[in-house]
Amino acid sequence: MVSKTDNITSVPELRIDSGLSSAQIAVSVESYINEMASQQAMPAPSNDLLYFFELLQNAIKSKEVSEDIPEDRRLLVVATDPPEKIDTEAITFYLRARTPGQWNRGAAGEARIKEVVPHVRSVVQHPEHQGEKLVTCGKFYDNYVTLNVYAKDDYIALSRVMWLENVMDSFRWYFRVHRISRVIEQGVGDKEKVEIGGLTLTKYPMSYFVRTEDTFQFGSQELKHVELNTYVSTTLEED
Repeated sequence: MVSKTDNITSVPELRIDSGLSSAQIAVSVESYINEMASQQAMPAPSNDLLYFFELLQNAIKSKEVSEDIPEDRRLLVVATDPPEKIDTEAITFYLRARTPGQWNRGAAGEARIKEVVPHVRSVVQHPEHQGEKLVTCGKFYDNYVTLNVYAKDDYIALSRVMWLENVMDSFRWYFRVHRISRVIEQGVGDKEKVEIGGLTLTKYPMSYFVRTEDTFQFGSQELKHVELNTYVSTTLEED
């Protein structure tokens, strides 16, 4: 999957401990948003897990660009595990579990509520049809993702784990700008030795919780047509 959302060199790396003030960080984020808007590169309202993977590819590539890593030495980042072909290092991405988004409501200790159906997110004036409203609906999902780090020995694999943690921290703002509201590390698992293409590699699994949102839009007139057709069909069936 090749990302089309960004000019990679325009994505700033913003760590909390980078020494930048809150104002400087805010200016960098605003500058990025304005640049993407001017290029008409901000994404459509629909977001999901595959879009998060695309953003992750962008973040990793941006980090490599900032470190002046030559293209022929950059990481293989794929959504196939184990990778079918690998030289010395790779990061793979796969989904372990996915459930409707849930949250707590009310006093502590109350049962969790799952968003099992889409809900209205916003209603605004339709930009193209005068007098009509544009309705945006969405549904949150809680995704449990594993990023597997593959490298030629234990030390390089562990170093890459630390490097990837740094990337996830530095670009947390970037995921949020693109409406991936939560990316939370859940831990690093036990290392394994695996063979791929005749190479013996070290593998470390990294677990993440990722909150995504599926959204869709429709005009208010379209909703009225759906309601009318449903009413007419039901009436005819009753007759």
